[in-house]
Amino acid sequence: MKIDPLRSLEKVDAAIAADANPRHRTMLENFREHLLAELEGDVDRIMKTQVAEPRYQFWGSGIGDFGPKGGEQVRGFYRHIFEQGYNKLYYEIDRIFCGDDELFHDGVLHMVWPGRALRAIGVQVDDPDAHYLYSYRSAAIFKYDAAGRCTGEDTYSDGSPTLERVRKLAPDEVPDPLRRARL
Repeated sequence: MKIDPLRSLEKVDAAIAADANPRHRTMLENFREHLLAELEGDVDRIMKTQVAEPRYQFWGSGIGDFGPKGGEQVRGFYRHIFEQGYNKLYYEIDRIFCGDDELFHDGVLHMVWPGRALRAIGVQVDDPDAHYLYSYRSAAIFKYDAAGRCTGEDTYSDGSPTLERVRKLAPDEVPDPLRRARL
């Protein structure tokens, strides 16, 4: 099965279409833009969806919060992901809904990792030139300011990539590069 990152938008678009609350729609549209910028690998575009000093809290590896804090750290976090090439994913969203200041979503993230990026974090895959699929449960709360920009994320996952949790992809399963024109 070919991984199609743009399928990540299906539940987001449905939520936008179904929610008549203008505040909620603004937050959902911001999240959509954030997700597209991440899939495309555009640091400047993703930073425009956020306040100048966002605060991320990541939980799930048994080491406490390890998320980046502030604009410089968040920018560096995304730059690293994009340089390493593991921003190609399909987010199979189970639930997505808004409060007036927070957007919740959860589901299964199917992330495509280059073998070299996995090796860089200590996962000794056989082929550093191949791509691997790492799927895991994730839940996140995105927080928003009055203008509808993201002030940070609280993200929870069921653990980190390990050799037992990745599967080598056949070349025809690897997603095509995303182009802004398609988005």
